[in-house]
Amino acid sequence: MITIVGAGLAGLSAAYHLNKEYTVLERDSKVGGLCQSINLDGYVFDYAPHILFTRNPYTKTLFHNLLGDNLHTQNRLAYIYMNDTYVKYPFEANLYPLPDDIKEECIQGVIDKPTTEPTNFYEWIQTTMGEGIARHYMVPYNEKIWKYPLNKMNTAWIKGRVPSPSVEEMRRGATAPTQMEYGPNAEFWYPKRGGIGALADRLAKDIPVKLRTEATWFTPTSDGVETLYVEDFEEKSIHSEKAVSSLPLPEVINMMDDVPDEVQKAADNLVYNSLVCVMVGVKRPNITDKHWLYFPEPDLIFNRISFPMNFSKYTTPEGCSSILVEVTYKDKEMNLEDTKRKVLEDLASTNLITESDEITVCEAIDFKYAYVIYDLNHNVNVKVINDYLVAHNIIPIGRYGEWEYYNMDKAILSGKQASETLNQ
Repeated sequence: MITIVGAGLAGLSAAYHLNKEYTVLERDSKVGGLCQSINLDGYVFDYAPHILFTRNPYTKTLFHNLLGDNLHTQNRLAYIYMNDTYVKYPFEANLYPLPDDIKEECIQGVIDKPTTEPTNFYEWIQTTMGEGIARHYMVPYNEKIWKYPLNKMNTAWIKGRVPSPSVEEMRRGATAPTQMEYGPNAEFWYPKRGGIGALADRLAKDIPVKLRTEATWFTPTSDGVETLYVEDFEEKSIHSEKAVSSLPLPEVINMMDDVPDEVQKAADNLVYNSLVCVMVGVKRPNITDKHWLYFPEPDLIFNRISFPMNFSKYTTPEGCSSILVEVTYKDKEMNLEDTKRKVLEDLASTNLITESDEITVCEAIDFKYAYVIYDLNHNVNVKVINDYLVAHNIIPIGRYGEWEYYNMDKAILSGKQASETLNQ
């Protein structure tokens, strides 16, 4: 018997690939974790924006097998909003709309960039992008999204995430609009119906999940682990040879007795930020043709906005538009009403909505755990915790279990790998 705690993509994948008897515990009323969608008066919003893309042949096949003809292929339309204009993503390859002095500063910065080996993320930006791109885009945007000093972040997570065009490609992109696309998500997939939650629903189709059932404690034993949980307001327990957990590492450590000081300290020192998603419905069609926008300028509350109606027309009532706004924060409380008010103000100041627009939906959801932050001690702390858990029959999986910046494909592969090990 295997106990799987958490029915997000990693937990569902573990169950999907497991050849042993298992029980899946999920405290929410739906499967999916952060890969859920919610319907608000006919608008379908994801729990933060999600798109499907992968370089892995297995997950590509799995996505298509699960979603079939409910999957829609699209070419990315993503832009950076700055200087009252839109710069196509990636910024460094599409400088054309910017003033000449900024374009020249960005190109010259790449030519003159330092050749030293970076020791942190801030130095990586300087040595990879140069001073101009760093000053105008990369530093302000990353300071805004991470809410953490960039010189205290490592670079282990960055590989493959940031395109790096050549100087010649930059010059072409500064002279005229370019059609060349960069990055692994230049083409992506998205469900036609059901939002991104359709993926988790399909993955869970033949998996029995105990919903509204919250794991509360882990007690390792000589032959496995006992998991306490609450179901229908009643405390119960289940004994299994292993527990597979996608819960955030700090939460798991706080659900165990007699944790060594070294492990507790490592868990206490893990770094993350939090997220408020504001979901806005507007009774006006086609407010933009773009999929998502980045906002590096500090006076605007949001760091990124996406438009579900451009991912699928079935996410939004006819004659309307939908906006999904992301506001990251760290080490403070967020007043959701104040956040919604400021979001609407800033949407108006960027001309995405107007004073005459009828706002038919405006709701906010707060997520304690959003982005895992790769501080300089990340690798050491995560290894200490994971080694301890595995030695005590708890296998961590997924973004928060492995404490890694996983996209959906990596979360699925994480659960798959855990089950393949257990199947042996």
